[in-house]
Amino acid sequence: MVRRITATLMTVLLVIVLVSCSTVKKEYQVDLIVKSTDSDFWGSVYDGAKAAGAKYNINLRFLGPDEEKNYRNQVRIIEQSAARKPDAIILAAADYSIMTKPMENAVDAGIPVIMLDSAVDSDRWKSFVSTDNTNAGAVLAAEVAKRVDKSDAKIGVISFVKNSSPSQERYSGFTNYITQNTRMSIASTVYCDSDIDLARKLTLEMIKNSPDITVIVGLNAQAATGAARALAELGRKDVFLAAIDCTVEQAAYMEQDILKVAVLQNPYLMGYFSVQTTYKVLKKELVEKNIATDVCVVDKENMFSEEVQQLIFPFY
Repeated sequence: MVRRITATLMTVLLVIVLVSCSTVKKEYQVDLIVKSTDSDFWGSVYDGAKAAGAKYNINLRFLGPDEEKNYRNQVRIIEQSAARKPDAIILAAADYSIMTKPMENAVDAGIPVIMLDSAVDSDRWKSFVSTDNTNAGAVLAAEVAKRVDKSDAKIGVISFVKNSSPSQERYSGFTNYITQNTRMSIASTVYCDSDIDLARKLTLEMIKNSPDITVIVGLNAQAATGAARALAELGRKDVFLAAIDCTVEQAAYMEQDILKVAVLQNPYLMGYFSVQTTYKVLKKELVEKNIATDVCVVDKENMFSEEVQQLIFPFY
């Protein structure tokens, strides 16, 4: 009788243990591969990703080149990540073409890929979380058209990595708006490979070689920061500088009236939504193919508003 009761109790305990184990939330391993691990923008993306990771029990590894200008190193990072076989990869592709094959190889290895910020030349990813970059370019162009007095102004554009999708889309959105809605013209377009020092050098050359340029547009933070440094060095507050993105350094230039206007993305939300979407993919839930986050316009008048401060100073 005692043996029978003991056996029954052990059976009950075993069932309780098994039920308890089955209710423990599974921890997923996800690699977040970005364009630069030493960047305010990507640091804010990581903050948003970590917040979602804590909610959905996702352990993140934050990977990428140290600087965006070293974007070709991302190929090796994607390959090493796929070899480790995480549950999923979130990828901000540094180049539209070069990163296509490594991304597809990861998919072939059975790893779902969620794209973040920048696309590749493939549609084999599960979902794409980004700013609508074409719209961001158009919004910036509309601000330039509204704020620049000279209706036939000559514009110099400093873009970043020529073959990255955000670079192409922002340039398309900006130039199409300028061509279709103004008498302004694009006098010069250069690419800085997301290198601030190169952007500064290109701006100095642009001003020297094309003195009729009165508007300069930086299509990402590094391009605009380099341009701002050059204009500050030359004492050229008369040149209208506009940007996409605004770092702490750029905010200082805005206070000095060197940077006149910027269109801000929301990197924190992009990071959060990318991890939230990854969780849904891993749980076999339906997800939207494209998820876009909003942009906002900042200038000297509203740069100290609470909304803008949260975007410019995400770590403070």
